[in-house]
Amino acid sequence: MIRNYIKIAFRNLLKNKASSFINILGLMIGFCSCLLIGVYILHELNYDDFEVKGSRIVRVIMGYRFDGAGEEKRGNFTSVRVAPVFKRTFPEIEDAVRMDIRKRIVEYGNKRINESRFMYADPSFFNLFSFTLTDGDPTQALKLPN
Repeated sequence: MIRNYIKIAFRNLLKNKASSFINILGLMIGFCSCLLIGVYILHELNYDDFEVKGSRIVRVIMGYRFDGAGEEKRGNFTSVRVAPVFKRTFPEIEDAVRMDIRKRIVEYGNKRINESRFMYADPSFFNLFSFTLTDGDPTQALKLPN
């Protein structure tokens, strides 16, 4: 019985090629769109899962206009004053960290290492993020300059 239905469906597809092609193409586009939306939503929901306090961490992205005109520039950069001002202005903010990635030459012992992605961070970095140190005390790690 099912074999008969498959034969009839296949003959119908061959008989009406244009409408069959449009229907199958629409079905494929709809299916692919649903899959892509699902993958995007899954990525967004699992973005900070590795962090213990991931649901309470927010990243600030600011927009700037230079000389009051022109196109707005947006990016993951903010002024160094943003974190302290936000903490004073909004009581909901528990802590803030300023981070900056630069190219630096790092000296360790007698070795000099050219580090292309060296990160500067505030001492409160280890209060917000759940990274562990292999050596040393996280409360004292970022206290001194440089």
